[in-house]
Amino acid sequence: MNAVKTNSITAEQKFSSDVMLDKDFLLLPSGCVFTGDQLKDLADWGFEEVYTEGKTVATAPAPQAAAPGAAAKGVNNKIAADIDAKTETVDVNDFMSGGDEKPVKQLAKEAPSKEEEEQAAAEPEGISSDEYEKAKVTYKEFASYISSVYTFYATNKSFNMPEISQKMSELCEFVKSNRRHVLRIISTPDMNEKNFMVNHSLRSTIVAVAIAQRLKFPEDKLLELATACMLHEIGMILLPPQLYLTDKPLSQPEKVMMNTHPIVSFNILKQANFSLNIQLAVLEHHERMNGSGYPRHVTGDKISIYAKIIAIACSFEAISAPRGYRDERSTFEALIELVRNSNRQYDDTITKALLYSISLYPIGVYVYLSNGKIAQVVDVAEGNPKTPFVQVIDTGNAEAPFQIDGIKTRIMRVLNKNEVDDMLKAIKKMGGKGF
Repeated sequence: MNAVKTNSITAEQKFSSDVMLDKDFLLLPSGCVFTGDQLKDLADWGFEEVYTEGKTVATAPAPQAAAPGAAAKGVNNKIAADIDAKTETVDVNDFMSGGDEKPVKQLAKEAPSKEEEEQAAAEPEGISSDEYEKAKVTYKEFASYISSVYTFYATNKSFNMPEISQKMSELCEFVKSNRRHVLRIISTPDMNEKNFMVNHSLRSTIVAVAIAQRLKFPEDKLLELATACMLHEIGMILLPPQLYLTDKPLSQPEKVMMNTHPIVSFNILKQANFSLNIQLAVLEHHERMNGSGYPRHVTGDKISIYAKIIAIACSFEAISAPRGYRDERSTFEALIELVRNSNRQYDDTITKALLYSISLYPIGVYVYLSNGKIAQVVDVAEGNPKTPFVQVIDTGNAEAPFQIDGIKTRIMRVLNKNEVDDMLKAIKKMGGKGF
């Protein structure tokens, strides 16, 4: 390999072959441009040389040339305008205060449809064990499919785009038709697969689709979003696996390398001729509203609406999923952290759509009620994320699900992981099945 002095490299410069820190660590994949921040970090860390077998390549205009603002415009002007018009500041206290609360405002300003009113008035049926088990089987089938997509690209450097489109259409319908079961599955620790990228991609896509369905995305946009979210980590497979398979937090140089993956993913999908909307969603899924994200540090309306949704779906998944160096937190804890959004990183409307999609107490979490009983959240109440439907845990005669009214029966708190583990062990020991 040829040594290249880091002080001779300029921002936006790229090389025809991979750029390495040393023989083991990939710094920048071929075709990706250096950023000013990367060059500054290399200087700060004392890296005077990098190594490559390639030569300097003339750079095309950076993806930013597609806008400002074109990301949202390219996705769908009407949807972007509607969402911006409905954006409100999300205050967690609106959802967590006790006593005589005022009714929570609905996310959509217009009156609910007849179908929504009927759904809100209907009491959910009990959790069907057969339906839930079937949903788990289908969930695992989608996980296997996503694994095959990543594996096929790793070995063939190509995608079966018609098949991907068909499968993502099926996934969107699966989430729509099995919402209660699917959201319960992704909140269940034993459903976490060992394959980090597959599990993260599937869980994030399910959450993203649920958000977009809440925002009433048309089918074609829903399909693009699902495809982008499913493939948003595809660039990771070209990075050293120790970066994402490690059992410990990354060092600063390793974080810099990891931060190249949106660009790598963007280039992969661009070369494969996915739509510009999908490319931009993947490129920008780590951007943040306040400009603190990467790789381009764009802000607010310069970020594509798909990327905004994927950003919060990924964050929700990352907080609630286990990692080798820490235990997972509950979906409730993940949601509260995102709703608080103290650094204004996420779009408020999309945050609220997440809240209304899965409720303040996400489907699948176990809660302690004011009557002294333990219950599991089984469905979302239309229009009020504080009053979900729950089903009491009973090893004898199962009670029918009912909606929390906040007066006679309140949710006192969410059970922590140790309490849930102990409860499930006790139920199993007593021969009960929970419901």
